[in-house]
Amino acid sequence: MADRMAPRPARSHLAAPERALPSSMWHMTAGARVETPEPDDMISTGILVIGAGFNGLTAALRLAECGADAVLLEAGEIGEGASGRNAGMVNPGQFLGPAEISRVLGPEYGEVFLRELGAAPDLVRDLIARHEIDCAPDFRPVIRAAINTRTEAMLSGQSEAWAKRGQPVEMVRGAELQAMTGSRRWSAAMLDHRGFTIQPLAYARGLARAAQKAGARLYQNQRVQSLTQENGRWIALTRSGTRVTAKKVILSTNAYTGSLAPAFSETLVTSGAFGVATRPLDRASRALIFPQGHSFYDTHKIPLFFRYDPEGRLKIGSLGFLSDGAEGIQRWAARILARHWPDLPAQEWSHVWQGTLGLTAHRMPRLISPAEGLIGTIGCNGRGIAPNSYFGGMLADITLGRAGPRPLPVEQSSPRPLRALQCDALDLSMRIYRNTFLKS
Repeated sequence: MADRMAPRPARSHLAAPERALPSSMWHMTAGARVETPEPDDMISTGILVIGAGFNGLTAALRLAECGADAVLLEAGEIGEGASGRNAGMVNPGQFLGPAEISRVLGPEYGEVFLRELGAAPDLVRDLIARHEIDCAPDFRPVIRAAINTRTEAMLSGQSEAWAKRGQPVEMVRGAELQAMTGSRRWSAAMLDHRGFTIQPLAYARGLARAAQKAGARLYQNQRVQSLTQENGRWIALTRSGTRVTAKKVILSTNAYTGSLAPAFSETLVTSGAFGVATRPLDRASRALIFPQGHSFYDTHKIPLFFRYDPEGRLKIGSLGFLSDGAEGIQRWAARILARHWPDLPAQEWSHVWQGTLGLTAHRMPRLISPAEGLIGTIGCNGRGIAPNSYFGGMLADITLGRAGPRPLPVEQSSPRPLRALQCDALDLSMRIYRNTFLKS
């Protein structure tokens, strides 16, 4: 029998287990689930992809479009990990500005990263259009608001740096920003016209169907419990008893890797990312909060996120794991709304959910290849949609030996010392922060 359990990432000891995917509001509007067959007991393929988030799905799609024999195994349901649980904001690159990115990666890789990842939202637009993915894209630009004079200066510097590179990024202030947010709490923000929003679970499902149509073999509920190399071939054994042999493997499990491949998982510290959603707001309430329909995040150390879903639910989110139960975080979200929009009536809540994301020490993704024929990217640090849509195709090209730009150096591994302790400490600090500074 197939393994019906959700993926189990390495998490803080203070965190409750992830709830099943239907806990997410995205499950309400994602359309039909992807249908996949039950696998044979023995499968042989040229390239195995493990993990059906944005990274693995775009890898499988590119492989199939190039005529490669590709198999994808997903531990749970398509999009069940972080891909189907996030805020659905398609932002370029990372949270860092151009100067910081170049400083981390060096001039050679930094310039390629800035060019390629800066254009990654356009790649997502192209995938949506080319494969007719019904994921409610909303091309209004994304707001990133300053919370004080220091972060305003930081955003102004980033905006100027992006503009010098010809990127459509600008600062908005005062009445113009208030008209966008419906609140006087923010006096300045960076408006990124490259960014937009989608229904993330619907996007993942659309990518999966496109990969299937192109010829990739996708299998759900097939948790890989071991990955070994014998006589030049990789062997993946699933909990349901399927044995897959492949010449090469793309590992697209990121924060959900666990003990399957320590070279990948030990490089990351994991963090939660959660969402709390209202029931669909009425017209009068929508006129008070983000009346023009923009999505938003701010410059707190752990940002606040706001956006609407296609049916008018308001999603409030931030980083950090949740404890069991929904009532506490719903009260927290109600206080956030009351603090920022005092005229907004009290709202009823419909969903509480969380996922897991991977954080690297330098706050940039890493390209890991610890053994011949095994490769993957990890650690998008909360910016998963556009970067992973790009990295999936990049990994496919590398695996196929195709030439192309390389925005990251190849590493064997960069283990984080005392990783479990760091994870617990980070979780605790995030809980303290969101219950103090985020509510102030």
